[in-house]
Amino acid sequence: MSDSTVVEKHFSLSAAKVIVSVVMLLSMMALAVELVPAGGSLGVTASAATASELKSKQAKLESQQKTISSKLSALKKSKAAAQEQLDLVNELVENLQTQIDTVNSQIQTANAEIAGIEEEIALKDKEIDASKEKFKERMKAIYISGDMTGGLEVILCSNGLQELMSNMVYLETMAKYDQSLIDALVNDKEGYQDKKAVVEEQKAQINVQKAELAEKKTELDEQQKEAEELMKQIKADEDAYKRKQAEIDEQMADARAALDALVNKNTANSKSTTYYGGSFGWPTPGYKTITSPFGWRTYTYQGKKVTSNHKGIDIGAPKGAKIVASNGGKVVTSAYNANGYGNYVILDHGGGKMTVYGHMSKRGVSVGQSVSKGQQIGLVGSTGRSTGPHLHFEIRVNGTAVNPLNYL
Repeated sequence: MSDSTVVEKHFSLSAAKVIVSVVMLLSMMALAVELVPAGGSLGVTASAATASELKSKQAKLESQQKTISSKLSALKKSKAAAQEQLDLVNELVENLQTQIDTVNSQIQTANAEIAGIEEEIALKDKEIDASKEKFKERMKAIYISGDMTGGLEVILCSNGLQELMSNMVYLETMAKYDQSLIDALVNDKEGYQDKKAVVEEQKAQINVQKAELAEKKTELDEQQKEAEELMKQIKADEDAYKRKQAEIDEQMADARAALDALVNKNTANSKSTTYYGGSFGWPTPGYKTITSPFGWRTYTYQGKKVTSNHKGIDIGAPKGAKIVASNGGKVVTSAYNANGYGNYVILDHGGGKMTVYGHMSKRGVSVGQSVSKGQQIGLVGSTGRSTGPHLHFEIRVNGTAVNPLNYL
C-alpha cells in the first residue's frame, strides 16, 4: 500500500468523523424542540361542542400537524446525511479490514519464508558437521602418515615409493577439498542467515504497519458505533413523531366526525317544515365538471392515501368563481372549519331538505339571512381540507346525505 493511499484513507477517516459529528449536532438541535402535546382526545359530540369550539380545536391540531411534518422533514434530511456518512464509515472499515487481511497474509508469507530459511540453515549445519568429521579423519590420517610409526606403516603398506607418495598426496588433496567444502557450506549458511535477517526486518516493518492499521481500525470502529447510534436515535425520534402524527390524525378524524355530527344535527333539525318548492339548481354557473363523485373514494392528501365516504360532489372551478344557492331558503350556518369544509354555508330549504357548500374562498351570506334560488352566496376556493379550488356540494334530507345528482 502506497504512502499516498494511507494519507488519503487518513483524510477520508477524519472527514467522515467530522461530518458524522455535524450530523449528530444537527439531529440534537432538531430533537431539542419538544413534541407539541396533542392536547388530549377531543371527546366532543354534536351536543357538547359548537362550531366555534371545533374551529379552535381543529386550528390547533392543524398547527401541530404542520409542526410535526416540518420536524419529520428535517429528520429525514438528517437521517439521509447520517446514512450517507455511515455508509462511508462502513466502506472505510471494509477497506481497512482488507488492508489488515493483506498485511496478515504478508506476515504469514514471511513466517513461512523464515521457517524455510531456518530449515536450510539447519541442513547446512548438519552438512558442515559431517564435513568436519571427514576433515578430522583425513587430518588424523595425514598426521599419522607423518609420524614415525604411522609413516612406517604407510611405507610398509605401500608397494613402493611411488604408491607411498600417491597415498600421501591423495590424503592431502582430500583434506584440502574437505576444508573448501566446509568453507562453502559456512558461506551458504551465512547467506541464509543474511536472508533470514532481511525477511525478519521486512516482517518487523509489516508488524508496525499492522499495528498502525489496528489503531485506525479501533478509531473507525468507534466512529461506526457512533454513526449507528445516531441512526438509531434518529429512527427512534422519527418513530416518535410518526406516532404523535398518527395520534393527531386520529384526533383530527374525531374532529371531522364531530363536525359532521354538528352538520347532521343542523341539517336534521330543519326549523321550516314547509319546502320552498321547485327543483334544485346547479350551484356553480358555467362550471359543471365533477372532480369527485358522491360515495366512498380514495384520494391523496398531504402525501398520504385517504379513504372516506364522500357525502357530496366536488365541482371543479377556478378560485373566485361564483357560487349560488341551489334553491331558495334560509342561511342556518355560515362558518369556517380549519380541517374540514373550510369556509362553508348551510341553507335550510324547508321540509327537511338542506344544502351544504364547502371550501369557499369567501362567504357572502350570514346566519338568518333569506336567499333566493340562484342568488350568489360565496366564491369558489380551496380552504379547509382541500387539494385545490373546487366547490364541495351536498344535499341532505332529514340530516342524511344523498346523491346530489338525483336532485339536480
